[in-house]
Amino acid sequence: MKLRAFLAGLLLAVSATSTLAAGPYLGAAGGVSILHNGDINVAGIGSVEAEYDTGFGFNVTAGYNFEPVRLEFDLGYKNADMDKVSGPGGSISVPDTDFAVGSVMVNALYDITTKTAFTPYVGAGLGLLVGELETDGEEYYEADFGYQLIAGAAYNLNKNLALDISYRFQHAPSDFSDEGVDIEYMSSAIMAGIRLNF
Repeated sequence: MKLRAFLAGLLLAVSATSTLAAGPYLGAAGGVSILHNGDINVAGIGSVEAEYDTGFGFNVTAGYNFEPVRLEFDLGYKNADMDKVSGPGGSISVPDTDFAVGSVMVNALYDITTKTAFTPYVGAGLGLLVGELETDGEEYYEADFGYQLIAGAAYNLNKNLALDISYRFQHAPSDFSDEGVDIEYMSSAIMAGIRLNF
């Protein structure tokens, strides 16, 4: 009898945390940002391939959970130091140079319902990306449209609070361009954070 009551309690606990409550939510996450190797072209000089050190990123979100679809606004930032550039003549290290991207995206996500506290999800977003290359005291800015692909999972502590981990691939189809400098941009990020439903 005690075992039966114990198992019933476990089932109730799992079912109580199997989904987050429908309604508005806020989220915040931070983690590792990996900028993919990309070309940098300087008008009249030529093109090189840039390699970056592992960097960092964070994002904050505000959205609405329609169960199982979520729509959200996503403000993000990613930054990484440039390690070296490579061209026909070889590679050289690049000191004191970093590349940062701020983003304002609108995401649509689909939560995959399970009978556990874990809720996997997939999604995609569209929005504005602002790239900034800073080197030797010079700064180059450019804004362009971009997209991101998202896959992750939430662990629902209760109907209002979840731990969240996600992978995000972000890309600007057109190069960032400023003063004759064109920069190719793609990045991957692994983010961990929390989501609070109201």
